[in-house]
Amino acid sequence: MASSASGRPYDAIIVGARCAGAPCAMLLAKQGARVLLLDRDRFPSNMPLSTHLMHPLAVARLIKWGLLDEIAARSVAVTRWRLALHGVTMVGPPPPVDGNALSFAPRREFLDGVLERAAVRAGAELRETSTVTDLVFDGDQVVGIEARGPNGRKFTEHARIVIGADGPGSIVAHRTRARESHVVPLVQSNLWSYFTGITLDEVQLHVQPKMGAFAFPSSDGAVLIAANLMYDEFIAAKADRLAAYRARLRQVAPALDELVGRATPVDRLYAGCTRAFVRQAAGPGWALIGDAGIKKDPVTAQGIPSAFLTAEWLAEALGAVFSGRRAMADALSDYGAQRDSFMMPFYDFTVRLAEFNPPSDTLARLYRAIAASPAETTRLFGAVALTDNPDEVFSTANVERLIGHA
Repeated sequence: MASSASGRPYDAIIVGARCAGAPCAMLLAKQGARVLLLDRDRFPSNMPLSTHLMHPLAVARLIKWGLLDEIAARSVAVTRWRLALHGVTMVGPPPPVDGNALSFAPRREFLDGVLERAAVRAGAELRETSTVTDLVFDGDQVVGIEARGPNGRKFTEHARIVIGADGPGSIVAHRTRARESHVVPLVQSNLWSYFTGITLDEVQLHVQPKMGAFAFPSSDGAVLIAANLMYDEFIAAKADRLAAYRARLRQVAPALDELVGRATPVDRLYAGCTRAFVRQAAGPGWALIGDAGIKKDPVTAQGIPSAFLTAEWLAEALGAVFSGRRAMADALSDYGAQRDSFMMPFYDFTVRLAEFNPPSDTLARLYRAIAASPAETTRLFGAVALTDNPDEVFSTANVERLIGHA
């Protein structure tokens, strides 16, 4: 079974070296594990289907890992969010996490490069431009990967566990036939680009029935401005997406359209849409982290913090396995339970928000009550930022407390 350069299997092979895979590799390597980190791309490189806002929870992880200074040197720190929700505007900070209330949104070629280098410094072996083409099985147990490296060179490596951090199209999920549930087909799409010559010092999210927009400062002086189209509109706009982008901004956030009108574009117009799903978290010899395991609509920008969390949880579980304190099957079962228990309320909340449906009379009254209270505004922002359980924020008891009836 041995195939690594040292003649023995790796502890972990991680497929995908971006926001989920690189932190997981770093954390495992710091615990003394032998980790092989594979990615089909060469770094630094962009991840175009990502709007890359990091909530305070994600930033708190970067602080914990000693990686924020490099990010902060080139990115704008944001302390204020503005949510215009069906005619009700809420402004304030998101909840702090471990004393941090800052949000950042560095471009992915920058952020992923920081994470990848941290994994290598910790001792993980990185192989870029290496595409995993299949998994190696012993019965139903995953024991390794088959891959194609630079210049088409084929190679096989073995490990105690193979981790899929390779996004929604994960080959690890595909080859293990990881069960899918809570599947939501394409609902809405994003059009976005980057601009300089303008100033924005807050995160903005504008939601109206069947339309939306968002914006925030990014890295190197750029501002990201995006428009949300429902999927049928997105398809109809294929011939002229720039016109559809500007028209949607004028409809839902005229001030953002004015910013675009006087700004200098520094990149192309990106387009992205995705279905949402929850996959089985782990099985014999394999596990999924980040978007490979749970893919949410980007309307709540929970992708990067979710990737960091699942990477950290799995690294903690595997650390107990590699040290001999726990059995692999038990640790992976607990990882899956931890992931689902925490993530599902946020998943369901994101699904509802992405539908861009008009609110009921009760919800409209709730939004007005929340907007009138700085504390409740921050709590609602926590439902977006993965700190306050949406089931509690929108519970009957909380609605009654704020507006007097269920």
